[in-house]
Amino acid sequence: MSNLIQQNQTLRLPFSRLITAYLCLASIYFISILDVNSVATALPAISKSLGGGNSITWTGTAYVMGQTAFQALYGRLSDIFGRKPVLMACIGSLIIGDVLCGFARNVTWLYVCRALSGIGGGGISSLVQITASDLVSLKKRGKYQGILSCAIGLGASTGPFVTAGLLSTGREGWRWVFWVPPMLAAVCMAVMWVYLPLKPVAGCYSDKLRKIDWFGLVTVVNGVLFVLIPINSGGSIFPWNSALVITLIVVGAALLVLFVVVEIWIAKIPMIPLRLFKRLSTTTIYLQSALYNGVWQIDLYFLPIYFQDVRSFTPLQSALYILPLLLTQSIAGIAAGQIMSRLSRPGPVIYGGLALWLLGAGLKVLFSRTTPIGVYVISLIIEGAGVGFILQPALVALQALSNPEDRAVATSTRNLMRMLGSVFGLAISTTVSFEVMKSGLPTEIPASLRDRVIAGTWERGELGSELWESDIMNAKLKGLHTVFIMLVPIMALCLLSCIFIPNVVLKGDPKKIDAKKKVENIISEQGIR
Repeated sequence: MSNLIQQNQTLRLPFSRLITAYLCLASIYFISILDVNSVATALPAISKSLGGGNSITWTGTAYVMGQTAFQALYGRLSDIFGRKPVLMACIGSLIIGDVLCGFARNVTWLYVCRALSGIGGGGISSLVQITASDLVSLKKRGKYQGILSCAIGLGASTGPFVTAGLLSTGREGWRWVFWVPPMLAAVCMAVMWVYLPLKPVAGCYSDKLRKIDWFGLVTVVNGVLFVLIPINSGGSIFPWNSALVITLIVVGAALLVLFVVVEIWIAKIPMIPLRLFKRLSTTTIYLQSALYNGVWQIDLYFLPIYFQDVRSFTPLQSALYILPLLLTQSIAGIAAGQIMSRLSRPGPVIYGGLALWLLGAGLKVLFSRTTPIGVYVISLIIEGAGVGFILQPALVALQALSNPEDRAVATSTRNLMRMLGSVFGLAISTTVSFEVMKSGLPTEIPASLRDRVIAGTWERGELGSELWESDIMNAKLKGLHTVFIMLVPIMALCLLSCIFIPNVVLKGDPKKIDAKKKVENIISEQGIR
């Protein structure tokens, strides 16, 4: 580990170059978020085109699984090879995966390529945050984090509108939802290669390869995948008590246990040092990240489904109604950075953000088939403010509570926990929504119609289903309503657990003493002696 610590990648730049570097990071962050939110809004159209039915949520699940399986690697790989090469590789993975998704002819093709996009998207998220921590001190981070928060908000808010415009071009317009982000990413990648100044890591390529914890890499990637695949397919694609599901969970759990053994006793440079979890404060932040990011992902995937399937709004209308959540998140993220910078403490921002998020989650319980537009706007503005106050400040708090040499791996570990929360959250919420919806269908409904509703192929206005349309919509609402209720205790737990997170002081760079001053100090000390 000493070799890595000596090759410090911290870099302080003049203001003009610092802003250029931040704009480069914000641009690729924007594209990554745009990609995620565009696809989420296009799910109903993609399902109709490829015949995905209810399994179409695997488009999002596959992406998050790709993020999660490789999330543990990004921090340590960037320590070994440098931030810039790893970031470029991740952008390349996103480009290739999205281009292939656009050519998909069946859902299996789509899901596999979407997982490849997730590998790149997860790396972009981690590397942007890690690189930002290299460029400015924790104390000054708030002044510049607004640029990244704005990129997140703009990507999330413009994505649905881009999708709505592309879907209006025709039945196959959804393919351009996958092709537009890689076009932008390719341009951004070229600009970043020239204008993103980062320190290279010294050493020959073969020496760097030997530093990789290969045993840990194999065990963690396969362990995560073996656990996540049955969790996301159990009850829908395969029965929960099937031999395949049970075998995958057992083997995956065993591999994850083996990974912990490797990190403690075998790996010379662990990908996830177990010392990261020795402090109650940092462990709490990791667990909070898993919980509230699961809630965030559930919002992003289930709100469009609620607006389009239950309220029968168009994709454009759906994008408009989600806009208060996303724009407020961006504005709150900028404000949170300034408040945190002035106070030199992230605590008040985090505590207040979780309280607002809890209130917003509670207000979503009021959503029905006749909810006034004002209720949507108010509840989503409140929740958006909470989200904006949490995502970046919580990371700053984690880095402030971690050792300087652990900030890269702490960041990627936190993102791993976020992705695990997303995968488990989407899997559990999808299962709950489906089962509640299925049980809510009237027993006297015709069998053929019931089968189409369960398979996700029924469409509102179908000839012959008019008598049952209201009952079907009520069943769909009941499933989504149950999911919204689930989110309230999760956010309450996040808020209550803040008692374990100290209101840490954000420190700046150590003050440097110029050469003349050093000589004067030495002469003064010698004179005293």
